[in-house]
Amino acid sequence: MTRSDTCPNCGAGLGSRYCPACGQDNSRVRLETRAVLADAFQNLVGWDSALGHTLRGLFTDPGAMAADYVGGRRRRYVNPARFCLLSLALWFFLARLLGLDPMDLSGFKVTTSTPGEEAARFGANLKAFFQRNFDVLLYLSLPLRALLLGRFFRGSGRNVAECLVLTLYVESFAYLLGVLIVPLALAGQDWSLTARKLVALVWSIHAARAFFGRGLFATSWRMLIVTGLHMVLTVLLFLAIAMPWIMLTS
Repeated sequence: MTRSDTCPNCGAGLGSRYCPACGQDNSRVRLETRAVLADAFQNLVGWDSALGHTLRGLFTDPGAMAADYVGGRRRRYVNPARFCLLSLALWFFLARLLGLDPMDLSGFKVTTSTPGEEAARFGANLKAFFQRNFDVLLYLSLPLRALLLGRFFRGSGRNVAECLVLTLYVESFAYLLGVLIVPLALAGQDWSLTARKLVALVWSIHAARAFFGRGLFATSWRMLIVTGLHMVLTVLLFLAIAMPWIMLTS
């Protein structure tokens, strides 16, 4: 046990192994290699760690997890903004590592039906911009979905920030699902891309039911509209960001 009656980290008085002020484990005076590695492994993948609780919540009841988080039990889970960003980065990294285009995996196509060299160059520049910045653009579009959720579920008492927590966790599930289907897409199993979208949609309805406390029918039609509007607004957002850059660099 520790040789001091005060926490070496914050100086608070100790009454047990864990500091009541900062939570540091003060059971050891000196570090040992085995203990350092064991603690790192436990903190990273342990079922009782924040990551373990978050993964379990995502794949069992993301709506209840999001409600838990906005209700104040935040240390129990990984921050939703950070977790969503890491999930998105993991999906993009794996797809590009295997030579796949994340835009194609998302079903996002950039085409131009206007003939001519200038139109072709514009389409090429637009596609190049999206390919370079697609991950950032996807992440920036998530607050739009939260705004739509707040609007269509306004009677639930949830504000936009709380809706954003739900959005971030649900999209994290979709990105992790994308990681799982990357090998299938690489093998030419195009059905897996459609399956991913359907599973993600069903899971978003499941999450919204628990988070907003609505019935299946009331939740389903709202989520279908939210999903459709979010797709439209996302395209408009992408174009609003891309057009000035293309105009300046053309």
